[in-house]
Amino acid sequence: MRKTIIASAIFFLLFTYGLVLSQNQLTVIPEELEPKNPVGFYDYKGISNVHTDRGLGSGSPLEVIKAAQEVGLDFLVFTDLNAFEKPALPHGYHRKLLVIGAEEFSYVDSRLLLYDLQKRHALESLGQTQTLLADLLSQSGSEEKQDLIVLAHPLKPGFNWSGAYPAGLDGIEVINLKSVWRTAWDNQKASFFWSAIVYPFNSALSLLRLYEEPERELALWDQLSTTRHTIGMAGAEATARSTPLGVGSISFPSYQTSFSLLSNHVLLNSELTGEAEGDRRKILNAIAEGNFYMSLDVLGEPKGFIATIQDGEKTHLMGSRVKFQPGMKLIVKLPRRPRTPFEAAFLKDGQHLMSSNSVDSELELHGPGVYRVIVRVFTSFTLPDGNRWITWLYSNPFYVE
Repeated sequence: MRKTIIASAIFFLLFTYGLVLSQNQLTVIPEELEPKNPVGFYDYKGISNVHTDRGLGSGSPLEVIKAAQEVGLDFLVFTDLNAFEKPALPHGYHRKLLVIGAEEFSYVDSRLLLYDLQKRHALESLGQTQTLLADLLSQSGSEEKQDLIVLAHPLKPGFNWSGAYPAGLDGIEVINLKSVWRTAWDNQKASFFWSAIVYPFNSALSLLRLYEEPERELALWDQLSTTRHTIGMAGAEATARSTPLGVGSISFPSYQTSFSLLSNHVLLNSELTGEAEGDRRKILNAIAEGNFYMSLDVLGEPKGFIATIQDGEKTHLMGSRVKFQPGMKLIVKLPRRPRTPFEAAFLKDGQHLMSSNSVDSELELHGPGVYRVIVRVFTSFTLPDGNRWITWLYSNPFYVE
């Protein structure tokens, strides 16, 4: 009898705790039925570094597309690893979702993402690919961009780049979700297992609580940006089995969960038209220019956020290269005031300059440098985690010469 009472009490406590977890809303910003674009631009949300069952993933292309549609993405970039002689992917529009094909290749000890902006290459073997990548990496970015090469999970153990970073490398994954989970598994096994327990009740919470600021990747990004134009991307590396617990038919985390956590928001000065090839070029060209920001969307809908440099009557979007002029201002606008404490932090060459807790902020520039912005929010987690600051938005840099 006593054992039954104790077991019932434990079950009741766990059930109650699970109910509390399921009700935990992570969003720090009031939701709107139709979020507004920033003035003068259009914000399109998408995911890069996505794997299907053609390679490392567990889902078919159509299953992954369905997951992206359910989350409300505007574009999705498939990057199956070394996918030679595999069935063609269903590129183009699927209802409102634009599906874009790219590739991930093994290169030396690293992994490179290749975005063929002009669809010039028909790669049939890894040897042919190695030759092409070696040629592209040796070229500077001075000519009109035809290919975009991004270093995936640059500091992941076993995949570190060795030697100097080549002139033809266009960007790095500043955030890679699979690396985040792997780091948690390596360094915080007890916390990781707790997240596995939390996952059925609140999948977003279980994974967000493992998120740590990618300080080493940010430092590398700042270092590269002081010498060249270097885009910073968020990569899902979604496989639906991206942790040691993903076995058999268990998807941990699922594609839907991965897609809802983190994305890249591309800013365009004109709307997408619905014509697949033209819209593909617009999205990829904007990414190549750095006209986008990274967002932990699970913390709130960021649409409406924008960071620009104002030079008299001229407006320069993130990713721009501009010549310094006295009176220049870096202006940041948030879509709405968060419900929790927040700050917009301005950085120059990786060093903190100032912070603001206003929805609209500005910083007068006093000289050349590489400037970027982050927005941090104070987030409430369920016990035993408590509260902590976490970065919600990361802009790409401005290059002021």
